[in-house]
Amino acid sequence: MEQAEKDRDEAFARLTQYFDDQLTLMQQEADAVRKAYNMDVEAFRQQQQLKHTRREWDINRPDANQVALPARVGDDDVRLGASSLQKFDGEDLSAGDRKKAQIEQNVDWWAEQTAIKEALNAAEKEAENAHAELIKYQDMLQQAAKAEEDAVRRQLAMATADYNKRLAEEKRLRAIAAKQAELAANMAEMEATITSSLMTEDPNMAASAMSPFRVRKDHYKGMTEAEKRAILDAQLAQMEEKKARRAQEQLENMMYARNQHDIQRALQEQAQRVDEFKKTQMARAQDILKKQQQEKAERDKHLSTLYRNAIAPEFFGQFGTSHR
Repeated sequence: MEQAEKDRDEAFARLTQYFDDQLTLMQQEADAVRKAYNMDVEAFRQQQQLKHTRREWDINRPDANQVALPARVGDDDVRLGASSLQKFDGEDLSAGDRKKAQIEQNVDWWAEQTAIKEALNAAEKEAENAHAELIKYQDMLQQAAKAEEDAVRRQLAMATADYNKRLAEEKRLRAIAAKQAELAANMAEMEATITSSLMTEDPNMAASAMSPFRVRKDHYKGMTEAEKRAILDAQLAQMEEKKARRAQEQLENMMYARNQHDIQRALQEQAQRVDEFKKTQMARAQDILKKQQQEKAERDKHLSTLYRNAIAPEFFGQFGTSHR
């Protein structure tokens, strides 16, 4: 039983180490996936989200005054009107081209934003699939642990049942042996009583003092001291034998009770270790899920702040600042 208990403890220790190693590997894989995702996002930003491709680049570019055309480049400037008063015709000849260019620019912006959104959705979907695979693998590990635990419990129950069966068989054999010994002692006692000199009226007991072969009818035919001593010795031996048998039975009952107590204690300790192992695994799984939820919340918050597309006050403050 001690060797079996030691083997079970070693088996649970190996199982615990295996689960710890698997969780460590899964955490490393999740960290690698997260690192690769962050690197892809940063590379996408460096390649696709450049400053000159943004919608507000024309407003915030530092060389706007250098690249912009002056208000007048010559007398034939189509932007000027009559008498150098900016050609007050009432018509903007470049409105159509400008509107067309704006429309084309908006189309490019929309296509770019759509591609960015699709890339983000694909990355988020990939992260969710990886998380689902992690949860599925954790469930598989828990089911395997439960199956192994059930197998250990069944083996322990079978071993306990066999041990109890052997104890019951030994007790039954001891009872049969005790009954046979008691029956033999009773038969011996009955035989000794029937064949005693008193019951058979041994002529030697009735012999006369004058002659051993002479019988006196008035003489008491009792037992001799040797016969009385033999009977007393037999009774004392029977008492000692009965006392020893009772002591042996008490010792066997005490050993049986002690074995039952040890078995119950081993079962309770085994159940307590299994419960502690389950609590530990559940706490680890909850910590992993909580950490992943926090990381997702921080990522969503960062993305919502990055792509909120707010208009700064400088956009409205530029109007009416020049003669254009």
